[in-house]
Amino acid sequence: MPFNPIDDAQDFTRIINSGKTVVIDFHADSSGWISQRFSELSDTFVRIGVDFYRVNVDELEDVVLEADVRVVPTYMVFKDGKKVGHATGVDGLSLNKLMGSYVTGWTCAGVGWGATPRQEVVNA
Repeated sequence: MPFNPIDDAQDFTRIINSGKTVVIDFHADSSGWISQRFSELSDTFVRIGVDFYRVNVDELEDVVLEADVRVVPTYMVFKDGKKVGHATGVDGLSLNKLMGSYVTGWTCAGVGWGATPRQEVVNA
């Protein structure tokens, strides 16, 4: 599974400034369902060469504040150190929109789970 934990604020800064498209899952232990569904897409991430990282919001408050995470789970896409988009309260439709907008090679990849009432996709 291509999930890499972010260990601290310095790790976060290094990763988002790597020059690659980076997707970060800001999650809590209690947000397991959507994170588990997202993990089912691991083959797609490997195939298209996306670096995917996870931040446990209960463990890295400084990173959560720096990234301005307000809802869990939140997925963010970074390019060249800048947040280019994010999705909060993620469901399959908003996740597809976020990934399709910013991740080269992304296709539906079987993301078709039902919508949740709390969803938002935002261009940074």
